[in-house]
Amino acid sequence: MCPNGQELRYATTNKQGYRKYKSNGAKCAGCPLLAQCTQSQNHVKVITRHVWQDYLDQAEAIRLTFYPRKFI
Repeated sequence: MCPNGQELRYATTNKQGYRKYKSNGAKCAGCPLLAQCTQSQNHVKVITRHVWQDYLDQAEAIRLTFYPRKFI
C-alpha cells in the first residue's frame, strides 16, 4: 500500500527472485502525498520484495517471541 492507501499491483518477478509491485501513475499524478511516496518522473512507486520474504518475516517474528530457553 502507498501512503495514500492505493494498492500496489504485482508487475513481474526478476531472475534474482524479486517481485516488483507498481502503483498506477495516472492515479498518483494528482496525489497530495506524491512527494513522500516517489520522486520518479512517471509518478510510479515501485516496491521490490523477495519471493521468500513472507517466510523470513515469519521466522523473525518467531525469533523475537518470548519462550523460556530449555536447552542452554
